[in-house]
Amino acid sequence: MTTTMLPAPEPEDADAARQRGTETRGRRPVISSFSGGWGFLSNFHISVLTWEGRQYPTAEHAFNAGKTLDPTWRDRIAAAGNPGEAKRLGRRAPLRPEWDARVRYEVMAQVLAAKFVGPQRIAALLSTGDAELVEGNRWHDQHWGDCRCGRPACAEPGLNHLGRLLMARRAELAARGTR
Repeated sequence: MTTTMLPAPEPEDADAARQRGTETRGRRPVISSFSGGWGFLSNFHISVLTWEGRQYPTAEHAFNAGKTLDPTWRDRIAAAGNPGEAKRLGRRAPLRPEWDARVRYEVMAQVLAAKFVGPQRIAALLSTGDAELVEGNRWHDQHWGDCRCGRPACAEPGLNHLGRLLMARRAELAARGTR
């Protein structure tokens, strides 16, 4: 019996990896773009969820509705035709107390918990393994993600709060042995 050795794959350059949405930092893989095969990680991804007793077409809709306690504004945001519109409405809604200090992180964690339920969504999130999840972007969001636009203001890594909260949800599901 003879064994045929396949040639080793060509090393992938860093730019190609970034375009695909994955890269490595040391030995740990990094999912650095919530698009393509990793699009389900984005809050703009269509994934109907129920949060605080109301149904939303995306996590972006739910998060922006969570900015306010006004039911009229929540209805308007929930009915927005797309996640971008929900985000624009959320910027105009009256903010609930302590929004910037702490509540926005609590709401995002709750929305992600509501999004990643059910076997398929849980399996999708767990399929990211131990990869670092980074919402790489080019729209200068250094708070929820990590902007890579090349501007000096975005040269330092972003705070990546969305990626951190996604990893926390993944760890919670993995610890429970959820499949």
